[in-house]
Amino acid sequence: MSFDNPDQIEGALQRLGSRLLYEYTDPIALVICGGSALNVLNIAQRTTREVDVLAIVEETESGLVLRSDRALPADFCQVVAWVAADLQLDEDWLNMGPKDVLTVYGAPKGMTSRWEEREYGPLLKAFFISRLDQVHFKLLAAMDPKARARHLEDLVDRIKPSEEEVRSAAEWLLDRETSPQFRDRIRLIVGALGYDNICNDIPK
Repeated sequence: MSFDNPDQIEGALQRLGSRLLYEYTDPIALVICGGSALNVLNIAQRTTREVDVLAIVEETESGLVLRSDRALPADFCQVVAWVAADLQLDEDWLNMGPKDVLTVYGAPKGMTSRWEEREYGPLLKAFFISRLDQVHFKLLAAMDPKARARHLEDLVDRIKPSEEEVRSAAEWLLDRETSPQFRDRIRLIVGALGYDNICNDIPK
């Protein structure tokens, strides 16, 4: 079963929060991106099969820490599977598939000040990343030839990013040592978005 609208996504998260409370699990906070975040924040509406988790959020005395290196707890995953059975979803409808993005590229500057926090009961908190940060991650995802079509479709047909948003995303990707091939892939996607002037600013 797929999620067709924001209410279904939030309903699943609410049910998850309720079952976590019933099972007396530890509290957990998650950073959520992808199609589910696009829907919940009304950035774009499309069907999605999963809730993509970028990282677990650890609350410390010095502030929030993103733990993309930490797997979802086993007892939490068990409750996720029970909710899947309740709602006829895929067993791993909530998963950390995109976690390596933060490990490799880090978070876009200011991401934690832009996200939207929502609570689904006392034990489950979700931080949905902003439109600008979605552009960052979608631009990166669209560079993968195997997954380019759906991510580019999100950008072109749904998010429709501004020049400023695309330039910010490109600068984030280029803020490290990169190969000519990597820069060529950035140009390919930025060009497909219609921003040739940004392409011209990307070093050969």
